[in-house]
Amino acid sequence: MFHQWFEQDATKELILHNDFMKVKTWIFDPPYNVNFKYGAKVKDNKSLEEYKDFIFKSAQNMFNNSQENANLFHINYPEQASRTLEDLERAGWRLKQWISWVYPSNMGMSKNKCTTAHRAVLWMVKGDPQPNMKAVLQPYKNPNDKRIKKRIAEGHEGTHLYSWWNVNMRKNVSKGYKGWFNQLPYELIRRIILLTTNEGDVVGDLMAGGCSTYEVAKDLNRSSLCFDIDEKSKVMWDDVV
Repeated sequence: MFHQWFEQDATKELILHNDFMKVKTWIFDPPYNVNFKYGAKVKDNKSLEEYKDFIFKSAQNMFNNSQENANLFHINYPEQASRTLEDLERAGWRLKQWISWVYPSNMGMSKNKCTTAHRAVLWMVKGDPQPNMKAVLQPYKNPNDKRIKKRIAEGHEGTHLYSWWNVNMRKNVSKGYKGWFNQLPYELIRRIILLTTNEGDVVGDLMAGGCSTYEVAKDLNRSSLCFDIDEKSKVMWDDVV
């Protein structure tokens, strides 16, 4: 296995020259274009046209550096996901499923609309990758039910994932929080990796931030390629590797 970090603008052409480095599953958690202050190198208040072009070029980079059968998980606010789905498709990806990641929260109460407490996870594919549904079986919630008891007796170990994922947000008081903006929870990344890769496969993160993808990939015996334009991400990488 191997793990590498690269300084890379997501929209600039990316070329992985070695086939063994081609990515099986990409995690794509870009800025949400909500005027968040990331740093001097990241503009988070683009026009809609600029943002769609940013998503398209990033998605194209990932498509061109993926295996023949590959996955991309685009995580964003639902409104932004609906606006940019066509840009992912224009880059060559095909929508397999729209998943909702729900995170219970008592923070950030909106004044004039319902508080957003979920994000869209667009499961995009290239070719025909086969998921490992049994790797992410969920425990039965009612094991004393007669029908469930029968299924357990027949050897069934749980139920398949629904498209509604309840995973707690990684807050600044959470274990493993490293101070990075909008750090994805370990369980969310773990679920994606187990669902779509096997041991030894390559997982890519085009905007690696605090390098959580590397940590999960390493724990699950996958290789990882992490890219980011922010030098703070390299500091995080040096700290965890």
